[in-house]
Amino acid sequence: MKKIPLIIDCDPGVDDALAIILANSIEGIDIKAITTVSGNARIEYTTRNALLIAELLDLDCIIAKGAEEPLVKPLLTGTNIHGHDGLGGCVKLFPNEIRKKLSKENAVTVMRDILINSDEKISIAAVGPLTNIAMLLKVYPEVKEKIEQISVMGGAIDNGNITACSEFNFYADPEAASIVFNSGVPLIMAGLNLTNNATLTEEELKEMKAIKTRLADIAVQMTSGYISKDAAIHDPCAILAISNPEIFEYKDLYIQIDTRDGITRGMSYADYRKNYKSNCKVLTKLDVDKFRNFMVRSLRV
Repeated sequence: MKKIPLIIDCDPGVDDALAIILANSIEGIDIKAITTVSGNARIEYTTRNALLIAELLDLDCIIAKGAEEPLVKPLLTGTNIHGHDGLGGCVKLFPNEIRKKLSKENAVTVMRDILINSDEKISIAAVGPLTNIAMLLKVYPEVKEKIEQISVMGGAIDNGNITACSEFNFYADPEAASIVFNSGVPLIMAGLNLTNNATLTEEELKEMKAIKTRLADIAVQMTSGYISKDAAIHDPCAILAISNPEIFEYKDLYIQIDTRDGITRGMSYADYRKNYKSNCKVLTKLDVDKFRNFMVRSLRV
């Protein structure tokens, strides 16, 4: 089977961790690198968490540290949701010793090198603020032709979560999101309008508990709070949009991001005027049962 070469740019984060676990479980995906950005927690925590996850899964891929701060606005983190360490206090459950080595190169350089030296196009799943991706496309525009697609978890075409209008990842670095959405690279947008439906129930939690492996036990600890609050697990949708697009419906839309100061800063919106050509596939519907099956199966690898 020909595998999809994939770079995961993330800010782990509980749902980022679950997205990496999911990607690792899918036979058709070849993870080339995991790059980190500040978002759910500060960069030192998201990078450590990426190393912990890679150690847990025994991943053979590059791990690289990325942007500490957004392009323009002050750093905003999601520690109120994910805890100061990004993993909701579950760090102690991961391996005590980290043998995986952090790349000496920064995330943007690592992505550039992988793309330029690849004989095939590479997909990127971007599930944190888009700072690294924006810098990659601005500093090394020659890589655009080597990118198959960028699947973005971010934005919304209805309500926000960090504000009434804006989703967290886009609000954290709206300038970066604007650069990416005006880059001309093929884009998939898994926004809140879709990902808010990506939930697990007590039934899935029961199945996860029955697996009885260290990986499953950690996943149970990380997701229990989400399930009790009926909270969405957003980031895995960006992985599945690449590996299993058949479980989604989408619309081709022209999406822009508001970078002005004010209540709409970071808002993503669709412009339906006929003189604007679509710049991304906006996911609109998810087969929730299949999503839940994928999440449980990812722990049986």
